[in-house]
Amino acid sequence: MGRSNAHLRKVFVKVHLYVGWVFGFVLSIAGLTGSLIVFWQPIDAALNPELLAPEGACTEAEYRSVDDLDTAVRAKMPLNGRLVSLNFPEHERPLLSAWYWIPTHGADWDDIYTLFVKPCSGEVTGSRLWNSQQRPWGGPLMSALIQLHTSLWLNEGSVLIGNHLLSFGSVLLLISILIGYYLWWPNQGTWRLAFMIRRGARGKRLNYELHKVVGVYAGGFLVLSLFTAIHLYEPWAQIIDQGVNVLSPVTDLDAAPPASRPTSDVIPISAKRAVEIGVVTLPGSRPTGIEFPADEHGVYLVTLDTGTVWKSQVSIDQYSGAVVRIQGPQRASMGDHVLGWLFPLHTGQAFGLPGRILICVVGLIPSVLYVTGILVWLGSRRRR
Repeated sequence: MGRSNAHLRKVFVKVHLYVGWVFGFVLSIAGLTGSLIVFWQPIDAALNPELLAPEGACTEAEYRSVDDLDTAVRAKMPLNGRLVSLNFPEHERPLLSAWYWIPTHGADWDDIYTLFVKPCSGEVTGSRLWNSQQRPWGGPLMSALIQLHTSLWLNEGSVLIGNHLLSFGSVLLLISILIGYYLWWPNQGTWRLAFMIRRGARGKRLNYELHKVVGVYAGGFLVLSLFTAIHLYEPWAQIIDQGVNVLSPVTDLDAAPPASRPTSDVIPISAKRAVEIGVVTLPGSRPTGIEFPADEHGVYLVTLDTGTVWKSQVSIDQYSGAVVRIQGPQRASMGDHVLGWLFPLHTGQAFGLPGRILICVVGLIPSVLYVTGILVWLGSRRRR
């Protein structure tokens, strides 16, 4: 039995080492960029004061109507642009943000642009390229960091190399962290020492102690961060959703996307009317954004803040104004709540400012583990 355990331990050491070597650097990049983009909107505003300066003496009661702001946006958009969504003003971004797409010449994808409007005056402060897959680093700094965090700048059209590298790498790193706990697991009577850096540790020993202790204390946070990140990518999102659905039914998991019923003699409702329907559907809610129908079968998608961790979405038929689907915590199953919490946990928004600060710190941990892990390995090679 002892030989079997010793052999298993050697195998686990090699797996932990090689996975860390190959994917630890990738996770370090994702972690460092994640620490920055936790507060991307305030940083973006500080870097672009002319474009994102707030409108003075402007209260929510004085905002122009959604239709007026919609008109202001479309008047400044290029003719070949397609308006995708409006994000309404919030604390960290007191301007209306409009997102529109422009076809990329010679490619099968669109470039993404943003345009900003002062909500009380309706004045457009300007627009900018946000993301181009041909040049993922070509947009503003925070956009470039977000693309580096989510795709490593390696995606091109439907070839999602960065997505696959991050998602499969995250799965392997999650396993590696669990293996790390197995390798760390102390013998009886040594638990106190297992949670602390030994006094007088220096050089190679200090590197090992740092790797061990940082990994023990931060490993749980990294597992949570990796798991919530994995859910952002396919095929893992579908696997996790179906797994949760087995334990608690997930609403509309396998349902067809909501759709409008085209009516030739009916004019589509306005964006303002769609927002009003969304608010009436969920009384006491505050609208935070609206997505426009992509085609004649598309629906308005109104996002609303109901004071809970994850936001609600109301899908509305663009012709009749009928509510096609409601997604949100108000009518959620336990499975819905589990899935709804994943992204707020990943960003730290689930626990407000303290949660975001915690995620900012956690993002630094992979680099510490990667560097100390390499130093431990180099030290062991020198001893040989």
